[in-house]
Amino acid sequence: MKIQTACVVPLLAGVALALEAANLGDKAPALAIAEYIKGKPVDVTDGKNIYVVEFWATWCPPCRTSIPHLTEMQKKFKDKGVVFIGISDEKPDVVKPFVEKMGEKMDYVVAIDKDDKTSEGYMKAFQIDGIPHAFIVDKKGQIVWNGHPMSELEETLQQILDGKFSVAKAKIKAEAQKTLEEFYELAAEGKDEARLKELAAKLEAADKEAGGLLPGGKKFDAAEVRRQARMGFLLNQYAEALIEDKDEAKAAKLGAQIKEVAPADFKLEEFRADMLLRKEFSDYYRLSARGGDADKLAQGAKNISEHQSKNAALLNELAWVLLTDQRLKRRDLPLAMKLAAAANDLSQGTNAAIVDTYARALFDSGKIEEAIVQQKKAIALCEDPANKANLEKTLKTYQEKQPKK
Repeated sequence: MKIQTACVVPLLAGVALALEAANLGDKAPALAIAEYIKGKPVDVTDGKNIYVVEFWATWCPPCRTSIPHLTEMQKKFKDKGVVFIGISDEKPDVVKPFVEKMGEKMDYVVAIDKDDKTSEGYMKAFQIDGIPHAFIVDKKGQIVWNGHPMSELEETLQQILDGKFSVAKAKIKAEAQKTLEEFYELAAEGKDEARLKELAAKLEAADKEAGGLLPGGKKFDAAEVRRQARMGFLLNQYAEALIEDKDEAKAAKLGAQIKEVAPADFKLEEFRADMLLRKEFSDYYRLSARGGDADKLAQGAKNISEHQSKNAALLNELAWVLLTDQRLKRRDLPLAMKLAAAANDLSQGTNAAIVDTYARALFDSGKIEEAIVQQKKAIALCEDPANKANLEKTLKTYQEKQPKK
């Protein structure tokens, strides 16, 4: 799962903290709520439930991306005494229509912060200036975890429910993050070998104590983290050379460096092709969202369709945008169908999400019978109960439009 970049919160960014920084294990402050937009009032100090307190905003793209996932988790953990609440500092007349439009996709408690008091007690206290950001409050009323809602939140909740979560180890991981960030930055740029060795020793010690510093409890491997950091940095430089500078010679030099640190199965040519496809699609998307010239859009669609990407996930992503993004003024169904079909072929019809997209393309193209067949296949392939329920709901929509015989 790709982690979305956090949105900076203007009211909190760069503010000198008047309070001593909070720590995991501290008592959770009571929520100060101006108005509940959806759901019943929440008391995180009542000792009755586990609470997930998430800070978000309607203007934040990563927040919007995380909302359906939060809804899925609320459904998954509802019967196990877990309550989710999303808190925004925006005005009610901004949040209400957004929540109403989201409907069942945003199916958890939503509230408005009162004079930023809740934000101060959580975000500011933990020196967090980006959203979305979530905090877990356990039944003892302690803040035991905080982080991006798309990163380890679900796994951590499961560990807490299974009695396998350690606050002490979580604190070690949290305290090691700044050291890990410095290590990653130096490794990416290939700087200061002596400092890298010093940081690696500290991180290896913390890793041993915490039982794994990296996401999913993975062990910290200094050499592997250095390789990944360096490769990521070089790939960004490579993209910049091709897309912004249009400098093939510079890109070729960077490509040689990338091959030195890339794993054996990495194919630079495929990365390049996918990157150029993303750029082509980005240009097309902006033009379509503005209601641009029809001839230019047709040429853009032709350019996209001529790319021979072998990346099923990327093709599926682009097809889904074409099929569902409300900002597009013109919806090119033939292009969406071609991308969705290509993604389905590449994945050999074994990926539920990709088959679901293919079914949507068929349905929107008027091929309802075929769409129903593919949607049933997506349901059969899906192993997640919450996702399966959504797929079944979509199938019902298709069946309701099925011509009567």
